[in-house]
Amino acid sequence: MRALAQRSPRSSEFFAPLPLAALALMVVNDMYLKAVFHSAVTGKLSDIAVCFFMPLFLSELLGIFFGATPRLRLALGGLVTGALFAALEVVAPVTTFALNLLGELGPRLGIMRPFRMTSDWTDLFCLLLIPAALAYGRRRLADDPTANSRPVKD
Repeated sequence: MRALAQRSPRSSEFFAPLPLAALALMVVNDMYLKAVFHSAVTGKLSDIAVCFFMPLFLSELLGIFFGATPRLRLALGGLVTGALFAALEVVAPVTTFALNLLGELGPRLGIMRPFRMTSDWTDLFCLLLIPAALAYGRRRLADDPTANSRPVKD
C-alpha cells in the first residue's frame, strides 16, 4: 500500500464536497426515496447524481492507479460516463445486460429487491452535468499543487 501511495499523484476531484454529496444523494434516493415516493423526481435524482460524480470518480481512479495527468483523466472520465449513461438510456441490449448483471450481483451484495431502469429521452438532459463536473474537477485540481505531480519511478 505504501508503494502505491508513493507512485500515485494525489488528487482531489472526487474526494470533495460536491461529488460526495452527489454520491450520497444517489444512495439515499435509490435505497429510500424511490421506494417511498416513487415519482418522476426520484427517477431523475439518481441520473443527475451519477452524471456529476461518475466522471470525477473515474478521473480519481485513473489518477490513483495509472498516474494519468489531470487533463487526460478528466477527459476520459467524462467520455466514459457520457457514453455509458447514454447507452444505458437508449440502447436496449445495454440496459438488459446491466439489469442482468445487477440481478446477479445484487443478492451477493445483500440487495434483495429487483433492479429496474426506465429509459426516457429526457434523461439525456442529465448529460449536461458532465461538463459541469469536469469544470468542478479542473478547479479542484488547479487548487491542489500536488495533483499535477508525476508518479515516482522506481
